Amino acid sequence: MKNSTGVSVVVVSSKDDHSESVNTVLRDAGHAAHCKRIPDTGELAAAVARGNPDLVVLFDTADDQAIERSAHICKSGSVDIPLLVVGSGVDENGISAALTAGARDLVSLDNIERFRAVAIREIRSCRLEKSLERVMNSANQFKHELNSLKQVSVEAIADVQEGIIVNTNPAWLELFGYPENTDLMGQPVMDLCSQNDQPALKGGIVACQRGKWHDDTLKITAVSSEGKEFMVEFCLENVEHDGEPAVRMLVKPNTNESKTPVALLEKSLQRDQVTGFYNRQHFAEIAEQRNGETPWGGVRAIAYVRIDRFSRATNDIGIVGTDTIIAQFAKLLRDYMQPTDVYGRFGGTMFAVMLERGNMDDVEAWAIMFIKNVADAVFEYEKRSTVLTCSIGICELDGAEDSLQNVLGDAERACRAARQKGGNQLEFSESSGAAKQLRQDDNIWVPRIRGALMDNRFRLQHQPVAGLNDEIAEAYDILVRMLDEEGNTILPVEFMPVAERTGLTKNIDRWVVGASLSFCQTNRAELLFVRLSRDSVLDESLTGWLKSQLDRVKISPRRVCFEVDEEVAVQHLLQTQQLSESLRKMGFRFAIEHFGKTCDSMQVLSHIKMEFVKIDGSLMQGLHKNAEAQTTVKTLAKMAREAGVETVAERVQDANTMAVLWQLGVSYIQGNYVQTSEIVIEDTSQSTVTTRALQLQA
Repeated sequence: MKNSTGVSVVVVSSKDDHSESVNTVLRDAGHAAHCKRIPDTGELAAAVARGNPDLVVLFDTADDQAIERSAHICKSGSVDIPLLVVGSGVDENGISAALTAGARDLVSLDNIERFRAVAIREIRSCRLEKSLERVMNSANQFKHELNSLKQVSVEAIADVQEGIIVNTNPAWLELFGYPENTDLMGQPVMDLCSQNDQPALKGGIVACQRGKWHDDTLKITAVSSEGKEFMVEFCLENVEHDGEPAVRMLVKPNTNESKTPVALLEKSLQRDQVTGFYNRQHFAEIAEQRNGETPWGGVRAIAYVRIDRFSRATNDIGIVGTDTIIAQFAKLLRDYMQPTDVYGRFGGTMFAVMLERGNMDDVEAWAIMFIKNVADAVFEYEKRSTVLTCSIGICELDGAEDSLQNVLGDAERACRAARQKGGNQLEFSESSGAAKQLRQDDNIWVPRIRGALMDNRFRLQHQPVAGLNDEIAEAYDILVRMLDEEGNTILPVEFMPVAERTGLTKNIDRWVVGASLSFCQTNRAELLFVRLSRDSVLDESLTGWLKSQLDRVKISPRRVCFEVDEEVAVQHLLQTQQLSESLRKMGFRFAIEHFGKTCDSMQVLSHIKMEFVKIDGSLMQGLHKNAEAQTTVKTLAKMAREAGVETVAERVQDANTMAVLWQLGVSYIQGNYVQTSEIVIEDTSQSTVTTRALQLQA
């Protein structure tokens, strides 16, 4: 498996060719090697102290004392640096003599494959030992973090051309742990980024080059010169370097946060020291506060996550390594974090997460992808490894009236049920999602919905659709909200399931369509995406009613694109096909939303004429960390492009996801990441408009 992380190597030899040979061996194995040659062992101590290498390679000696001196220097630090001796030939006696003198092995340039295998083995061993030293010495780790927070507020800057670093400042070198005079020119910028985050970084750079990156922040797992991973937030901007276009990557210092020791200590007490997540008490405080706030859309849920049968892993790696394994598990969990999420460790192998997503399908997709990611991973400590699985229990939060303690209890019981079924799976609490909606009292909700229709208490929210690889102007996705008798906003997840069960969706659809057409009549919107329910797809009177509405408002029908859920289209293919043809003959545009949600996407694309497909938002959950989901989205985008259909990515929540979508060929995006405007329509015949803008944090 290739590794893009840079490897620091000290080569002891009088010949430049030897340094180049080592560099070639490691680069052919996928390691970005940075070799420092010194002529003899007299300079080795200074080179090791200065560079903290991952490997020392000793050439041109048959002197056991020289090997012993070199081995002593390599072992003098807090971590043993592996020493390899390169001889003219390798035999059992030679290997034995080298090991006795303190080397890790004897290799030869006559057998490059063995040289490469031994070098990779020793580099991996060295890095594991460095990681262990950091984990075991928590006091030094905390001191290092404290000193990092006290660094002088200087922006770290690197300029990049075609993916290659062409300029850095001292603050950048300091940030990534390089000596002050290190020259990084010519190094691929991807070497400074974890493999999982490379698609997002590449996409962000491409977006910036095309002028599409405006004040966005890219969150990346960076890799220091020592191979240590850390989170960093990049700002990107277009600049010139030596008269040629370049992209500047800039890390701004945190000037808002108090850096006094007391403030830092208070902050550290809110966090679990192993994982960096909130501790149980602070998680509860933050989650309670968040639950009291009205979400802008979608749902909130609590996920209770627990590692299965951790005792087996303890037997594999030993009791000392358990914190290391927990930290690795937490890093996987953090990879799926979005800006609105709250993560906490509840002790031992138990974690809790407050999620805010578009709907419960997105919550389920998040959980399924994480469970799979854990099962596929290998967790390592020293020279031992183990595998893990986890179980997740989920309970939906139904607003501030739900007690967080009760919801946590329901989620924990659901997790326990998943573990009792064998683990490695997801379980919803009985009070969550569809089960909860099915238990709603329709006798209460139906009069409320009908009353809202009679009293004109429905409202539209217009969510912008933004151009990505293609340009689009004044385009909006139409969302519907209902006001209760006191004027409080009710989200569709609460009233639409009841409307679907009781045949009221057609009435709501017609209100939404009428209000949308009225909005087009009095505003500059070039394109509105208006969704139609199953009942409207099966309603033969819809097209006749639409003709009368067009006569009323007298707008170009090209400004409206009607969209139908892919599942509805699959179940009612003939009716959807006929509706698409009728609407397009009238001049309207047509789209399929949640594209890719079923296994019949190609069938839908080939049988129904349309202008757009909206790629299902569940595929966007953790997209920048999920190679499988990236492949799926890329395939869907390619299918649509070959059919002459433009693509919109649904429910895009953060800059990293947007950056990856650049690379996958998606045309447009919508979701909470895009700046949103809420426009309220008072009735279907006249438009009284108020605007409220909110820039959601990425």
